[in-house]
Amino acid sequence: MPLKRSPEVESVAKRTLVAYVFDPDALGNLMSSDPGLRVLGFDQGEWWSGPEEFMSVRETQMREVGVADELERSDFSVDEVEGFQDGEFGWATMFSTLVTPEAETQLRHTAVLRLEAGVWRVIQWHNSVPVANEKVYGVDLTKTLSDLVASILDDDDRVSVGSAAEGTMTLVFTDVVDSTLLTESIGDAAWAGMIGTHESTIRRITAAEGGTVVKFLGDGSMLAFESARAAVRTAIQIQKETVDSQFDVRIGIHTGEVLRTADDLLGLTVNKAARVAAASPAAGIMLSSTTKDMIGSMGNLRFGEPRIVALKGLSGTHQIVPIDWE
Repeated sequence: MPLKRSPEVESVAKRTLVAYVFDPDALGNLMSSDPGLRVLGFDQGEWWSGPEEFMSVRETQMREVGVADELERSDFSVDEVEGFQDGEFGWATMFSTLVTPEAETQLRHTAVLRLEAGVWRVIQWHNSVPVANEKVYGVDLTKTLSDLVASILDDDDRVSVGSAAEGTMTLVFTDVVDSTLLTESIGDAAWAGMIGTHESTIRRITAAEGGTVVKFLGDGSMLAFESARAAVRTAIQIQKETVDSQFDVRIGIHTGEVLRTADDLLGLTVNKAARVAAASPAAGIMLSSTTKDMIGSMGNLRFGEPRIVALKGLSGTHQIVPIDWE
């Protein structure tokens, strides 16, 4: 079952973030007293173990920042908080903005919380400043599903239509939700292993249903099927095998005419399938109305209420239908 957001976890995480910047006394009450507490700061050397080490250094830092920069509350804003709960544990991701005389900086934060004597306290905290992929990998990597769509549309512009064959296909787009935040949380090496396993899972399931993996780009994939029902079965199986992972996947499916080259699929159908995926919630599967009409009734498959949405880059509104795959 997909996890639901927790307003309580979000509230505690936001209070902790504000206290981290301004209020050491409140911060001490919000952090766990367990020796297993771990806090990662912005600087390379800021890796603190246990509450005593962390609070001692952080209180000193607060005094240093307050004297040197005269930091005011108006200089810091919490822009977005998203939190979830599973039993006695919760986790949150946060975005904030810090304004100093030198610059305006966008910051990112993650937190793991647990209930201690009925009170939420932070057991792990991580601050980071976004760094361009070029600085880390030497190349500009695909970062979002929108980037994936843009790269496909760029390919359309470079390929001569006269060299491509036409045909009707059902396309499946998958996208790992919040992959950048997860990478920050677990580290690049762990993420590389995780996404590699996920891609292997997608390849296996797609092949079993007679489909083709057209491409992997970043944390997304594009799959193609001659059978719309095979495409739906693949999407459902991917979700079932991902449900116990550390990440959620959103999936979109659309059927239509495509242009087929030796190693790619091009055209408006590709664009729309990607946009349907972008409109899917975390751990969800969305069908275009075209695909829904093609598969009709399919065993015990249940559909949710149709939705009328605008799809970025496409004119008018479009009907999409969620699958109750659980």
